Amino acid sequence: MTTRLRFIASLLVGCILAILIARTGIVLARGLWPAYAAAEPHKDYSLTMLCARLAVGALSTAGAAWAATIVARDNGRAAWWLGGVFLALALPNHLFFVWNDYPAWYHFVFLAYLVPVAGLTGSAVGPCVKRHRPLRVAA
Repeated sequence: MTTRLRFIASLLVGCILAILIARTGIVLARGLWPAYAAAEPHKDYSLTMLCARLAVGALSTAGAAWAATIVARDNGRAAWWLGGVFLALALPNHLFFVWNDYPAWYHFVFLAYLVPVAGLTGSAVGPCVKRHRPLRVAA
């Protein structure tokens, strides 16, 4: 697989994994935290619930960046790009569709951490990926 194809695949894998981690986190919060489940329909979240949502977002971003770096087999460059993709996708959604559902600080925190969390995760994982090349199977 060429470097360019690995890079594109890494972004796709990262996006899919981010969705899976975020959905799992929210489903767990809903199932294990009755107050969260009660607050969710009206988005009447407490400060603790909002922080939990931000934590789930940060974990899904970091997990996606980790996977993207492994798939791309680079030094974290793909993860920085993935963070930019996340920001580009999240910005219009937050500004135009869910702005009134959450406090302004929530949007700023969420949007502000997407690129750094993804990029720094990829930069931390990248040197390990570069050192451990996958085994090649002889044909």
